[in-house]
Amino acid sequence: MQPTVGRIVHYVSYGTPGGEYPSVCRAAIITAVGEPLADNVARVDLAVLNPEGMFFNRSCAYHDGAVAEGAADCPNPEAHGGPFRYCACGWIEASHQGGTWHWPERD
Repeated sequence: MQPTVGRIVHYVSYGTPGGEYPSVCRAAIITAVGEPLADNVARVDLAVLNPEGMFFNRSCAYHDGAVAEGAADCPNPEAHGGPFRYCACGWIEASHQGGTWHWPERD
């Protein structure tokens, strides 16, 4: 699917480090579609709808929620998926990253 102005998508909030506010999906409306940057990721401007009000996010990147594999020469790959969600090699557990947008899941 191509992002277009007026489409409803999900924006993933960052949450807080202490967990007082978790990272959650919020409804958002695409207000502008920009050119992909060097990483060839679709960038859009969003009007994000929160229970506390609206905010606007410019040049928000798309993230599909896939695992980031990390470096092939990771010194500790058996720790991937253990108690940590991240590794110094660049591995990241499958989840939508805070500050990104994605298409809503279909039922």
